[in-house]
Amino acid sequence: MMDVGIKFPNTGDFTNHNVIENVLNYIFTNPTERHPDRKPKPLHFLGVPYIGHPPQIDKLIACFKLIRESQNQTIPQQIWHFTINFPIKFSSTYNEYFYFADAIASLFSYQYPVAYSYHTENKTTGNRHSHFHYIVSTSSYISDHPALDADHLMQYLMQMPAIAERYNINLYFQQRQEELKCLNLTKIF
Repeated sequence: MMDVGIKFPNTGDFTNHNVIENVLNYIFTNPTERHPDRKPKPLHFLGVPYIGHPPQIDKLIACFKLIRESQNQTIPQQIWHFTINFPIKFSSTYNEYFYFADAIASLFSYQYPVAYSYHTENKTTGNRHSHFHYIVSTSSYISDHPALDADHLMQYLMQMPAIAERYNINLYFQQRQEELKCLNLTKIF
């Protein structure tokens, strides 16, 4: 069984006006004014209406924003951002771990928009390892469905180890208790 970590890389509350656009552009390495040479990654997303083919990042961003604007049940925090980090770099681009990544996204997608992307570079440490970035909207696309606050997020996080086990993965939190408390999360596995 492979030990794989889950981490919330930012302890910010994600309340600023441009957070959806900034974070989605980041995980899909979409070229921006500040970073015009980025090579875009494939878009992986669930829980959003059809946005055309091939999907475009600006339409995905607009969809996340529109869902938030049309919902009565919102919280100041607009998204959750977490990563699932493998101790290795995958030898092939698409393998069984992409099915695992999709299963995690599917978990949220029955109520909330979710996008994810595959990365191999860790900008903080400079190490190269396979990891998936997830962005989950705190606003549901279902009318009057509760916002995805920390309490509701915990319910999803508690289901992740069972999904991981099906892929021969032992999922654990990579963060210290103090960091999780900052996010209003407590250790659950």
